[in-house]
Amino acid sequence: MHRWTHTLVGVMLVLSCALAFAQSEAQREQALIALVEREPNNLHATGELGKLYFHAKKWQASAHWLTKAYALSNGDATLGCDLALAWMEAGALDQAKAQLVAMQARQESAKLHGLMAEVDDRSGAYREAAEEYHRAAEMEPTEEHIFDLATYLVQHKQYVGALDDAIKFYRYGVQQFPLSARMRVGLGVALYAASEYDEAVQVLCEAVDLNPKDTRPLQFLGRAGRVSPALAQDVDTRLKNFAERYPDNAAANYFYALALWERGGGIQGRGVALIERLLKRAEALNPQWYEPHYQLGVVYESEQRNAEALKEMKRAVAIDPEFSPAHYQLARLYQRAGMQAQAQAEAATVQRLMAKEEGKTSQHDVTK
Repeated sequence: MHRWTHTLVGVMLVLSCALAFAQSEAQREQALIALVEREPNNLHATGELGKLYFHAKKWQASAHWLTKAYALSNGDATLGCDLALAWMEAGALDQAKAQLVAMQARQESAKLHGLMAEVDDRSGAYREAAEEYHRAAEMEPTEEHIFDLATYLVQHKQYVGALDDAIKFYRYGVQQFPLSARMRVGLGVALYAASEYDEAVQVLCEAVDLNPKDTRPLQFLGRAGRVSPALAQDVDTRLKNFAERYPDNAAANYFYALALWERGGGIQGRGVALIERLLKRAEALNPQWYEPHYQLGVVYESEQRNAEALKEMKRAVAIDPEFSPAHYQLARLYQRAGMQAQAQAEAATVQRLMAKEEGKTSQHDVTK
């Protein structure tokens, strides 16, 4: 073995040990920099430095070193995908797209189409993004690719036919992956957006039964007020079970309270003490969640406890100033209290928020 080879091996062993025992990312970063300065064509060290910056979300630095590593690797696919992601996260969408186009020219893959869809989405090319998600699902009809395609279509349901297509792909996903709870959740959400309330609830209940520990269906079942009386009982039973099984889960408490309120508590005053207790528990478990504060304010207002209602509504808008229903309720409460200036200010806020949301999907749309 040549003398320079012995030296190189020795240097590599020393630096590898230094990297293995480094006590911080800063030490690891310095060790890698020292190595690439000494050996600029060291693929492993260059790639590791790019990955280190990637995980630290230092996107420009990551893209710099991953570009070098990708060139040294003669087009390694994993490095190339990481490079495209780094460019995308850095906001350099043109570079990200160019990277993916070059890789597609070498070998087309479902993963590359999925990444291209993300780049197109961030560029505002929504139809092109949908086509890329569709191509990824065609090439590899995995649970992930089908779910990504259908979910993207739901998120852009304002386009003609997008929601119908989303439901179609979710149904296919449920058929192909019958044990996938998230596929059923997606289908339930899409059906609810299409005003197919009863079927939506049936599917979401199936998702709960598949995986009782998954709390994702909670928000949709909890908001499912427009269902037949028979299904309403099924919903309430599952929400009650969630609340009893997870008493320290804010969502479990809130959505059970909301369901009780929607089906009797609000109009007939049934179970108000339980509803109040559940909402207070949700508030305590997640103080920065605006909805329990708002709903508790609604409950207090129904009982003419206006001072307490006012307090809760003020908390709701402090957490989420864009939530117009709370501003509307505040305007009503201030009006009743004879606080005309505050009432007018809240009414103006409602008008401003409504004008702002006109023509676009509200951020409070639960199907997003």
